[in-house]
Amino acid sequence: MTSGRSRPPCTSQIETHAARDRCVLLGASNLSIMFPHVIKTLRAAHARPLEVLVAKGPGRSYGQESKFFGKKFSGVLQCDLWQALDAARAPKTSAIVGDVGNDLAYETPVQRIVDWIETALDRLAQHDAQVVLNNIPIEALRSVGAARYLLLRSILFPSCTLPRREMLRRAEHLDEALRRLSESRKTPIFSGKTAWYGLDPIHPRRAWAGRIWQQMIGALVGVEGELELTRATFSEAILLHRLKPHAWVQLGLQRRARQPAARFADATTIALY
Repeated sequence: MTSGRSRPPCTSQIETHAARDRCVLLGASNLSIMFPHVIKTLRAAHARPLEVLVAKGPGRSYGQESKFFGKKFSGVLQCDLWQALDAARAPKTSAIVGDVGNDLAYETPVQRIVDWIETALDRLAQHDAQVVLNNIPIEALRSVGAARYLLLRSILFPSCTLPRREMLRRAEHLDEALRRLSESRKTPIFSGKTAWYGLDPIHPRRAWAGRIWQQMIGALVGVEGELELTRATFSEAILLHRLKPHAWVQLGLQRRARQPAARFADATTIALY
């Protein structure tokens, strides 16, 4: 694997490989944390090379600019992933729409969040994508008391002013709306179980962090039961975590990186947006 800064292989080299399936990954911190293992599991589960298009980043919003510890990203819907998706067709496209709940902490109205998710689903539908949806872990959120809520809110989303009761009310409405959306679009939906979480009700504990991805990837590839997670090695994880997205702002400076950010020997590519 090489970084996005290295010279891409010539066109004739690419054309000697079989056509690539495409996988779109949309998410925020949970996708970022599990990214190396998700990539390795997707590659193991597919019979041919993949073109992987990714929009991720801690605190990432679906519809507005978001900032996390000095790093700023555009909303998922505003990033250049969609232009890359529309640039060419693929034999098969699949997608995971994850980490939907961040926008609650940005005090975005629930219906607007649902509209953003519907827009993402509409864009994916234009490519006949098979999609799975990652719901918020509503039971884990209900278990958070007032003191823990204030602590987590101040650490993870310091700009949020919503009291616990109002946040939970909105979370319950979002959970219900996403379930209705899943049913109307016949899109599988998956939610984390309370037992997977500790003090943090958003990010599963390390031992359980892969379970939701096993379920979602398994649904995409048609595995009955639970797909086994293929874990990346330490060196593979370091390389994948160090990949740079197409555009971001850090400490007020606009930064860019060539895409795809990674290219494997079998012609699998990863592009980050």
